[in-house]
Amino acid sequence: MSSAHHKKIISHFKSRKPKETFFDNERYLLSTHYYYGFTVPERRVLAKSWLKENRDISKKDFLSFVDELYDGHSYDEKTLASMLLEYSPYMRKEVRFADLDRWLNGLVGWAEIDSFCSGIYTGEEMIERWKEWERFILKLSKDKNINKRRAALVYLVKPLNFSKEKRVLDFSLGIVEALKHEKPIVITKAVSWVLRMGVKNFKKEIANYVEANKISLPKIAIRETLRKIATGKK
Repeated sequence: MSSAHHKKIISHFKSRKPKETFFDNERYLLSTHYYYGFTVPERRVLAKSWLKENRDISKKDFLSFVDELYDGHSYDEKTLASMLLEYSPYMRKEVRFADLDRWLNGLVGWAEIDSFCSGIYTGEEMIERWKEWERFILKLSKDKNINKRRAALVYLVKPLNFSKEKRVLDFSLGIVEALKHEKPIVITKAVSWVLRMGVKNFKKEIANYVEANKISLPKIAIRETLRKIATGKK
């Protein structure tokens, strides 16, 4: 049964005609979920407003509401849930890896996965529990669900950007090695993202890796990473 918080959010989504959008949700976002059409800035305002109005909510009720959003039928609900967790460091300390795995079961397409995996936790938070994150990411990389395999890659961008520890680079390249042969764009673009993110702290190592794996890496990953190395730009 839907909670009062969830009903209020759905009512808000249905309360006005969203701004006209110029792309096909399923083709561009690769999501098959319903799309109310609220923009990222609009959802961020809504998330901050909800947290301000419900600052006294218990951890149990907060996580129950997040559960409802991730179980919802729309892209807007699922990405709003990730924003609520992003803005709630105190609350997300209660989140277990089992919760993350369960929520990932309901996410589809690059936008839902990326807001979940690169938006919620900071690089510092992940490094503090790096061994646990390694086990979780490795598990995701072997999952039959391609969205979870993308998640394994996207989860690497924050720690790579934050840490200069070689163990982070070595583990990240291991995950890239495991997934680099896959052809779907949700994987090839994520491989590119991981390599480009590694350039900041491991420029020489990433350059050497790309050179040594030109035959097996996705062409888009090679092209974008070499451009990042040469120009420093995306």
